[in-house]
Amino acid sequence: MGPGVSYSVWYMGCVEVLQSMRALDFNTRTQVTREAISLVCEAVPGAKGATRRRKPCSHLSSILGRSNLKFAGMPITLTVFTSSLNLMAADCKQIIANHHMQSISFASGGDPDTAEYVAYVAKDPVNQRACHILECPKGLAQDVISTIGQAFELRFKQYLRNPPKLVTPHDRMAGFDGSAWDEEEEEPPEP
Repeated sequence: MGPGVSYSVWYMGCVEVLQSMRALDFNTRTQVTREAISLVCEAVPGAKGATRRRKPCSHLSSILGRSNLKFAGMPITLTVFTSSLNLMAADCKQIIANHHMQSISFASGGDPDTAEYVAYVAKDPVNQRACHILECPKGLAQDVISTIGQAFELRFKQYLRNPPKLVTPHDRMAGFDGSAWDEEEEEPPEP
């Protein structure tokens, strides 16, 4: 595996995701990540997307749970590897999270009001399944999403060359309006 690509971003927190993303269609997955971005923006003082007034999406309340704002607003270094996403505190070099690619099920950019945000859903022992929110310097969010998408594609090609089990590609990439990719390997694919 080659070296990772690093970005200086802010970790804004995460929101519990109570359902498998596999059970949701692509549009709903995108709505879930964007709603999580909005929830965190409203909860964190000074977040860029906090000023707008919006109607909460009531149909998503059964999917999104509690927010965890323990590290909200912390400057971090996000490093994208083909094997994982690594989130490290910029000042003390403490690792906040290291999510293996197979534990990440979906990633998306924000909507036009929250275009500087990237959100991804991952499972880990601390937060179970949660949507993690990153705020990027102006203009960088699209680059971060593209890099994560490329890491997924490279990882998928490695699987094709050396498949440990059946993996199927599906609608992981979208244009900037959706700006998303997804993959979930929790259960084997439906036949």
